[in-house]
Amino acid sequence: MEALNGATIFWLITLGMIAGALVKVVMWKSTVDIVPNIVFGVLGTLIVGGITISLSLPGGLLFAFIGTLAILFIINVFNQPESSPEATH
Repeated sequence: MEALNGATIFWLITLGMIAGALVKVVMWKSTVDIVPNIVFGVLGTLIVGGITISLSLPGGLLFAFIGTLAILFIINVFNQPESSPEATH
């Protein structure tokens, strides 16, 4: 059984960074930049992984990865590009 200690938090952060970069590589031109993807990936893994580990569910890192992919999908799909004044002509 996993515990929420320093090693688990390290792996959650690493998993979030990898997931954020992976989403940016897969959805290259139609997403937000790489830094927000990585930040939201890390936040997603920490939140989802922390919840699953605190509830003592098995496979906390797997649930964290799947939950992070869902969060990153929502953020990237519903991203509204900023329209510049020059584009309205």
